[in-house]
Amino acid sequence: MKKTEALIVVDYQNDFAHPEWSLYVQGWEKLVNYINSLMREVKSRSWIIITSQDWHPKKHISFASRFQIPEYSLLEWERKWPDHCVEETWWADFWEGFDKNLVDRKVLKWFDENLDSYSSFGWIEEETGKNLEEILQSYQIKVLNIVWLATEYCDFFTVRDAINKWYKVNVFTQAIAPVNQEDWEKAIKEMEKMGAIILP
Repeated sequence: MKKTEALIVVDYQNDFAHPEWSLYVQGWEKLVNYINSLMREVKSRSWIIITSQDWHPKKHISFASRFQIPEYSLLEWERKWPDHCVEETWWADFWEGFDKNLVDRKVLKWFDENLDSYSSFGWIEEETGKNLEEILQSYQIKVLNIVWLATEYCDFFTVRDAINKWYKVNVFTQAIAPVNQEDWEKAIKEMEKMGAIILP
């Protein structure tokens, strides 16, 4: 198998998988066994595993509370979300059962309160200061395999940026989930149209 491939696990965090939180989507937490199995398979092929992790200051620009507006409102055409994945909290940690020991590298997303981006590209690894693209280049990665969430937001924009940077991209539909189920089909079609390979 090629060693120039990487598995990108996007934001497998408590805020997105816990049934008691407002951004929870039913069933997300049940994917942990499948994703762990996929990561073990990746390790057997000597691929690299990279995670992205939302890591927000308390008054992040994506939070509706910062602007004192209702959650999920649009402000200047941008969705404003419930407070989520606040840095150094349990909610920002990886979901229980996710095998963090298999992860090779980790980039933190949205660590500046005035910067907002769904994509995993551009954000940095705290220990080295390298962004995702620099990490991928250091391993001479050519193919990215994308899993986890959210299909129409962080997955979609990570896929878009990867394709724009000339990576081959595989999207595993069995291991991604949308915020809004109605947007699932549209997001999948758009990613396929961009050039992503959609896998079961």
